[in-house]
Amino acid sequence: MNGPMRKNKSTKSNSGKRSILFISALDFWSLGKGKGGPALYKTLTGYAQRGWEVYFITGNRANGDNEAPHPNIQVIRFDAPWLKRLMKIRKVGFFTRAVWWLYFQVVAFLKAIKLHRTVKFDVVYGYEIYGTPVAKVLSKLWSTPMVARFQGSIVQLLWKGKPFWRIRAWEHVLAFKTSRFSDIVIMTNDGSQGDQLLSQMNVDARKIRFWMNGVDWSLFEEMLGYSDAKKKLNINAKNVLLVISRLVSIKRVDRSIQALPEVLKEFPDVLLLIVGDGNERERLEKLAEELGVSDNVRFEGAVPHKDVPLYLAAADVFLSFYDWSNVGNPLLEAMMAGKSIITLNNGDTGQFITNGVNGILLEYEDVPNLPTIIKNLLSDRGLRERLGGNARKFAEEHFWSWEERIEAEIREVRMLVEKRRERE
Repeated sequence: MNGPMRKNKSTKSNSGKRSILFISALDFWSLGKGKGGPALYKTLTGYAQRGWEVYFITGNRANGDNEAPHPNIQVIRFDAPWLKRLMKIRKVGFFTRAVWWLYFQVVAFLKAIKLHRTVKFDVVYGYEIYGTPVAKVLSKLWSTPMVARFQGSIVQLLWKGKPFWRIRAWEHVLAFKTSRFSDIVIMTNDGSQGDQLLSQMNVDARKIRFWMNGVDWSLFEEMLGYSDAKKKLNINAKNVLLVISRLVSIKRVDRSIQALPEVLKEFPDVLLLIVGDGNERERLEKLAEELGVSDNVRFEGAVPHKDVPLYLAAADVFLSFYDWSNVGNPLLEAMMAGKSIITLNNGDTGQFITNGVNGILLEYEDVPNLPTIIKNLLSDRGLRERLGGNARKFAEEHFWSWEERIEAEIREVRMLVEKRRERE
């Protein structure tokens, strides 16, 4: 898993006065304050809490009160919302993506140059595919160590194997190839096999840190009981199926909805609870209506990350059927919560879920049997408890906390800075 055991406690270290420049087209919360994946937020605040001066250039305007989350973090924003709207139009999407990429590189570069007039950066950090190329240019210009960071990769799913896939995914390919010239390349082990992709791009294996994200164990230490959680969420259904996901096409939330009509024939008092938001929501709501299951599906929208354990506490079964790897934070947190899980065997999901031991792991050809599998699990409480207990045990033995994860990264970055200072 490339991560320490949970029991290995780490302590914060005094890293001294160091400055780091992050550049990314992402914001620290993808769906608004406290909502969405926590990786970027945890990384920025992790450095800030350890005494680093953090400067963050992002291609996003502020979302409500989504401002600097720590006094040591200075956020520099810019955006082109009109261009982002055009990117969603299929006929011009490829062209407008190229325009946005160029615009981002130029504006981020100019803002970084302006900052550099008053701040000497110890490290330049390119976060994800848009941040990496401009970070490399600045690193070269300033003779400063560079870190490239990727949250996994969907290139294999969207384009790999298709004609001219490297052209279709040009910004991904460019970022991965650019990362060859960085000092450290951090690829998240989210089951998407990003380490293999980096190898195909000829990135030196000695530079690659293939690490899992951290998890926040404190959120799961005192969870509400099943009945109390359902009451707090105003759930009257006897059985609860839970999906936690961005509502985008590759997450295939439709598979859970399509299974519901058959499940309801035997278990009429079932609620499918869908937590998350995205551009697929309207289509999914329409699908539920067409299948006649709207009354048994509840869309919660994006919720603060701190509330995720509440939804997990209220669930009988957690469902995840992404098209490319299911090892995201939702599945990890479902394991931490001790939930019975049904998921697909793709990417490296099989490294986390063993079929019949700590979850139900389906092959693609088994998807048509999903209603039967859900009904079998709902009818066997003992099986649910056994699978959930083993999932929790696996999490305790293999997942590392965010503090441990960030400390491991900063330890390596600090070494880069020290080596550079020795050369000076």
